Amino acid sequence: MTDRNIGRDGKTLRQRLILPRTRRARGLLLAFLLLLAAGCWPVIMLFNRPVVVAGLPLMALWSYVIVFASVALMALGNRLLTRETTQDEHYPSSEESRKP
Repeated sequence: MTDRNIGRDGKTLRQRLILPRTRRARGLLLAFLLLLAAGCWPVIMLFNRPVVVAGLPLMALWSYVIVFASVALMALGNRLLTRETTQDEHYPSSEESRKP
């Protein structure tokens, strides 16, 4: 299926990068990229030391920080972007009747 045609109308799928349009979405993308960078090896190497903090090795504590920060970022993104889409126009549901 190399022609990427869908349906009877022959509409083609376009492969493109969707960039965030609002300041909120750009901020969330930047926060996600920073969180992704915090889990990469050069940053992890800074925390890979034989130090115990609150009964946990520093590396384990850093791992917990990454996990909880990603959950918090997803919850924040869900809250902020949901508020943004409710103010915009809604897409019609697929169950509505279509015009012939």
